[in-house]
Amino acid sequence: MQPIRTYLQEHRPEHLKWAIDLCRIPSISTRPECKKDVAAAAQWVCDLCNRIGLKASVHPTAGHPIVYAEHCQAAGAPTFLVYGHFDVQPEGDLDLWDAKPFEPTVKNGLLWCRGSSDDKGQLLIHLRAVAAWLAVEKKLPVNLKFLFEGEEEVSSPNLVPFIQEHLDLLKCDHILISDTGMYEEGWPTITYGTRGLLYKEVRLTGPKHDLHSGSFGGSLANPANVLAELIASFHDANGRVTIPGFYDDVVEASAAERAQLKSLPFDEAKYAADIGVTALTGEKGYTANERRWIRPTLDVNGIYGGFMAEGANTIIPKGAGAKISMRLVPNQSGEKLDAIFDKTVRERLPKTVRVEIINHGHADAYMAPLDSKPMQAARKAFKEVFGKDPAFIREGGSLPILPKFKKLLGADSLMLGFAGPNCNAHGPNENQCISDLDNGAEAVALLYGYLK
Repeated sequence: MQPIRTYLQEHRPEHLKWAIDLCRIPSISTRPECKKDVAAAAQWVCDLCNRIGLKASVHPTAGHPIVYAEHCQAAGAPTFLVYGHFDVQPEGDLDLWDAKPFEPTVKNGLLWCRGSSDDKGQLLIHLRAVAAWLAVEKKLPVNLKFLFEGEEEVSSPNLVPFIQEHLDLLKCDHILISDTGMYEEGWPTITYGTRGLLYKEVRLTGPKHDLHSGSFGGSLANPANVLAELIASFHDANGRVTIPGFYDDVVEASAAERAQLKSLPFDEAKYAADIGVTALTGEKGYTANERRWIRPTLDVNGIYGGFMAEGANTIIPKGAGAKISMRLVPNQSGEKLDAIFDKTVRERLPKTVRVEIINHGHADAYMAPLDSKPMQAARKAFKEVFGKDPAFIREGGSLPILPKFKKLLGADSLMLGFAGPNCNAHGPNENQCISDLDNGAEAVALLYGYLK
């Protein structure tokens, strides 16, 4: 496959321009005023697919469009579905950017712009690999289908309906995704597990309006005080979640997996400094990586209520609330814990306040089989190009589409990450190491060959 690698090396300037052109499009899916931009990004991706030799089309949905493409001419070979997204997060505070987010800038070997790493740059890795195969060999070694959406950053509300309506079209043996990161700079990474999510909101109300804390304080329950006590009750002294039954269905990581995770280089002091805290903490008996990857958690995402403006206003607020997320691990049921959480909150609250509990949704955890042929093929391809075995990790975040792919298509997913650990995805100065994109394209091209 050296001619294919040579082709990719010779066409790096052209392929970088692909990334620059696509990243110029402000395809922010959460903004109604960017609807035309998301559609423009979809058409750009579709046009590129057709130009390199795929058969592609844009499919409208109730929201933003989906691009489907394929090249299925390898008789008897397995079929793989490549998933990615061309929508991006809002740019945030422009004062925090060193360059304009939608005017891609190349500096110090990095591509600086929104979407460079999440996920336009990584999406294009697969199309670069396809372009090389079709230019050099005039065929692909396996059958490939591509599903690129424009709503990933808004939780993909129309993706599952699209899949359900096109089950035959999307039928495949395995799914390939490049929308994750590297464990360390220049170290290609395979993510084989993600945590699930249960997101709740608790709203407490007391008096019919704010009251003078001097005149009324001490005679009624302060919703903010009650909320603080409730939140404090969610963890014990060892950092474990105190929701009854929270750990009942947890599948513990094996000793072998824990040993493998501990073998990854990790400097706690540097990690703490990088994220700006003075020390690490969490559930006792587990390392920092284990706590953020393989253990379930409960965190308060936001607290509101009362007087928060500049100056002083001595009141007892009429209400207070908090948004709370739980990250779940394999075999934990968000639906089951939803009911348990609600029951626990109501039991722990005094009758002196009223409560409303809102469910903002849940998603299952996902685990990919480590012994699959695609997993082993990826290991071989990555080692050839990057000169080292890929890192194998779990991801603490949630990718709801993975368990849905498994349920609807019966296919497992292989997550191939090329975004650097300091890429600032979703934040200011998002960036992507260009050499990682280049090497990633070569590795994916080799992977296609090893998958046949």
